[in-house]
Amino acid sequence: MTRPSQLLPRHPARALLPPLEVMEQLGYQRQQCLQGTGLLGTELDDPGVRITFDQELHFYRNALELSGDPLIGLRLGEPFVPQRYGLFGYALLSAETFRHALVITESFGRLTFSPFSFRFGVEGRSAWFSVGEPPAVDERVLDVYLDRDLAAARVDFSAILGQPFCVERLQLPHDGKGRVDEYRQYFGCDVELNAPRACFHFSSGILDRPLPQSDPDSSRHLQQQCQMLIAKLTSQGSFIDEVRMLILARPGYFPDVDHVAASKGMSTRTLRRRLKTEGSSFRELLEEIRYGLAREYLADTQLPMEEIASLLGYTESGNFSHAFRRWAGVSPTHWRQNATGSLARSRKYNGNDW
Repeated sequence: MTRPSQLLPRHPARALLPPLEVMEQLGYQRQQCLQGTGLLGTELDDPGVRITFDQELHFYRNALELSGDPLIGLRLGEPFVPQRYGLFGYALLSAETFRHALVITESFGRLTFSPFSFRFGVEGRSAWFSVGEPPAVDERVLDVYLDRDLAAARVDFSAILGQPFCVERLQLPHDGKGRVDEYRQYFGCDVELNAPRACFHFSSGILDRPLPQSDPDSSRHLQQQCQMLIAKLTSQGSFIDEVRMLILARPGYFPDVDHVAASKGMSTRTLRRRLKTEGSSFRELLEEIRYGLAREYLADTQLPMEEIASLLGYTESGNFSHAFRRWAGVSPTHWRQNATGSLARSRKYNGNDW
C-alpha cells in the first residue's frame, strides 16, 4: 500500500542536516546537495522552517546522483541517533523496556523524519519490526529512503538498548542492487530480497529487558508532549495551529512574539492581527500551552516544582506558582495533591489498586 506524497506531513528543515553532514564528509558542497530544493543552507538551523516532501525528494535525488552509490541510503541513515528527533527521541531513550520503546515508535512515528509507518509484533521466540506504507515516488529514491530508515533504526535501537541491536534476518522489498553481500555484511544477518515488506526479525527475548537509560516518569511526560505535537500535525492547519507548533518547537523554551513572527516571515503586528481574526492572541496561546503542560507534569510525574517551572520557561518557581494560581485558582502543590488523589481513587474503583 502506497500513499500520495502530497498527503505526507511537512518535516522540519533540520531533517536534512544529518544526511547533509554525511554528504559534506564525502566531499560534496552544501550548495550542490541543496541545488533545486529552493532551500538556503542557513534555513536548516531554523526550527520554524518546514519543508515539503518534494523538497526532501530533490535533496535525496541529488545525494544519489552526486555519489553514484545505490547504497548511499545506508550511509545517510547513520547520523540519525535518537537525540536528533527531539522529544520523540528522548521518550525512546527513557522508555522502561525495549517493548515500550517499540510501542512509542509505532504510536509516534510521524515525529521521525520518515515517510514510512512503523509496526512491530511477536511470533513465539521471534519479534519483528517493519517499515511500510511507502509514498508513491520513484523507485530509485524510495530505495534510498528505505535503506536510510533501516540503517537509522539499527543505530537508534542500539542506542536505546545500550548494546548492538542484533538482527537475525532482514527482509528487503527491493532487489539489493546486485550487492546483496554488502547488505548481509552491513546488517550482519541473512537477507531476503524482493520481500513483501521491509522487516527486521530479532529475538523476542530482548523485548522486556530493562533499558539502561530508563526513566518512566520522564518518558511518560515526553510522550504527552509528543501527543500534543501529533495533535497539531493532524489539525486543520489553521494559523493558530502553526503558531502553537512554533511555541512548542523546543522543550523548555518558549519564544516571544517577535521571534515567532520572524519565523513566520511577517511583522509582529501582522502576526497579532492574524491571531485576533481567529479569536486568540499570542499571550492566550502561550498561557494555554503552559497551563496544559503544567497539569500534565503535576498529575503524571513526580518532577519537583523547580524542574516543572524550568520546563515551562520560568526562571523562578515562585513565578510559576503565581501563574498557576491565576490559571487554576489553587497552588500547583494543592492541584497535584487533588489530581493524585483522584487518580488513586479511580484506580482503586477499577480494581487496579497500584
